[in-house]
Amino acid sequence: MLSNAKFRKAEKKHLLLFIAFIISSSAFSVTVTLNMNYENTARNFIVHLPPGFSNAQHLPVVFNLHGYGSDASQQEFYSRMDETSDANNFVVVYPNGIANSWNSGFTIPYNSSPDDVGFISKIIDTLYTLYNIDLTRVYSCGMSNGGFQSYRLACDLENRIAAIASVTGATTDLQAFNCTLSRKVPVLEIHGTADPLVPYGGSTGIKSVEETISFWVGKNQCSNVNDTVHYPDTNPNDSSTVERIHYASCGSGTEVMFYKITGGGHTWPNAYIDYIYGPTNRDFDASQEIWDFFNKFTLNGPVNDVEEVRNEMEVSVSPNPSNGKYEIRNMKYENEQPVNVAVFDATGRKILEQKIFSTSTELNLSAFENGIYFLEMNGKNFAATRKIVKQ
Repeated sequence: MLSNAKFRKAEKKHLLLFIAFIISSSAFSVTVTLNMNYENTARNFIVHLPPGFSNAQHLPVVFNLHGYGSDASQQEFYSRMDETSDANNFVVVYPNGIANSWNSGFTIPYNSSPDDVGFISKIIDTLYTLYNIDLTRVYSCGMSNGGFQSYRLACDLENRIAAIASVTGATTDLQAFNCTLSRKVPVLEIHGTADPLVPYGGSTGIKSVEETISFWVGKNQCSNVNDTVHYPDTNPNDSSTVERIHYASCGSGTEVMFYKITGGGHTWPNAYIDYIYGPTNRDFDASQEIWDFFNKFTLNGPVNDVEEVRNEMEVSVSPNPSNGKYEIRNMKYENEQPVNVAVFDATGRKILEQKIFSTSTELNLSAFENGIYFLEMNGKNFAATRKIVKQ
């Protein structure tokens, strides 16, 4: 059961009403810690809401995952992403891993416990219930172990995570072996060449940074042509310089971007404090650059393309909730082109796929368990995502 730390003994209904009242009436940013039970284990996460937040805004969400040995509150303080959230009007979430770590793809078997992918997916459902977030604009970034975990989410939760960014993380060999994507995922990597903990050149079971970039350039079917920008060395005292290497010509409008910090350590650029594992670059702000990258993408493609599609989109699913039978009405159906419909469960697993050949069709989930599902529709000049509930 979810609860605010102050109201653990309150009924869930009263708690949700209380949170909704505070959020809807506040002109200031709000930060709350929420608890949940997942896999019979008590888990928690911090949610930061920007000033003037309202459920009617339908805001995007950024997960910011801590490194190994750290925790959510330390990552919140260190990365300064609350400031970026307040300035750019998005929700930022800082979950806590079990024993200060994430099961990010080092352990054999690959699908061993804890199921941190499922934990993140359940948080997404919770955020939608509480804050009416934009389910097409959920992103993940993280530091070190949190960066590794973001890469795992790109592979294992790609139908819920629109784009990812890793700071001082990389892709593991086990992740790469198990990474079968149903969609291309935009990726950003920030890494120092003098990182003493996650070496730039890789280590046993961990791809080098350049191998990581090459892997995702291949997954996203990018052209090998890139443009490189050398950032001005605005802070000569930080012992490091920055190159931004950008692969912009990728499949489905995706991109791969790499900030190579020559001389940089195992640090978050422009973090609140200098870290002990090498120089902290201050020629750019990692949190702002990550948001600027994320802000270009949705689950359905680049933001500009999706905005054009949304102007033509009229989709309804009813009744919702239902006992498993729904009517899907797509008023902009084009007779010569079918619309592909896919349904995903709360873990991001595809459970059903069919095609629509008319303005109205039936969707039958009677054979599946009660719960929250996600409907994704794609056709010619058309994309839509809907949450559906079976009860």
